[in-house]
Amino acid sequence: MGGLVDALADHGHVVVPAWLAADVVVALRADAEALWQAGRFRHAGVGRGADFQVRPEIRSDRVLWLDETATTPAVAGYLAAMEGLREAFNRALYLGLVEFGAHLAVYPPGARYRPHLDHFRNTRHRVISSIFYLNPPDWCAEDGGQLRLYLGRDPEGEALEVIPAGGTLVLFLAQRFWHEVLPAGRERWSITGWFCRRP
Repeated sequence: MGGLVDALADHGHVVVPAWLAADVVVALRADAEALWQAGRFRHAGVGRGADFQVRPEIRSDRVLWLDETATTPAVAGYLAAMEGLREAFNRALYLGLVEFGAHLAVYPPGARYRPHLDHFRNTRHRVISSIFYLNPPDWCAEDGGQLRLYLGRDPEGEALEVIPAGGTLVLFLAQRFWHEVLPAGRERWSITGWFCRRP
């Protein structure tokens, strides 16, 4: 875990393949699919509170926030692992993180999320963004759905593209990195979350 924390401190982002065991990824995906079949997911939108809008031309995924009604044993184990990361970040980097909140996300074929920041007027408490992929481990570039993380201060120029292979964890500073999800060629599953300070 020390290498992960150091990489985040040095570069502001880190990609960790096979962060959790394959059987954990399979269990999380099965739980996500069961919740999807139960009709629990909703169209994602942009903005917060009174500014919330469903804008499929910008963002076309579906999400389910992880609360007590969506917490299976596998999800509880995942959240416990993220709590361990929160504590490690606070010990090493003194970030004052007080909570981790997350949602399941599915991108149907053709769905995308155009360039955006995770840190804006109503979400300034978000410090570190996280994405954990629940897709098959053999996902390849032809399957689409890559995370494009822009390394400059705007959504242009040099970028890191991450293939959303199952078990991969991505962490990055929420206020620093513009990013987008390229159109998915098949169903793309993840848990997306944020380590937060007090609002």
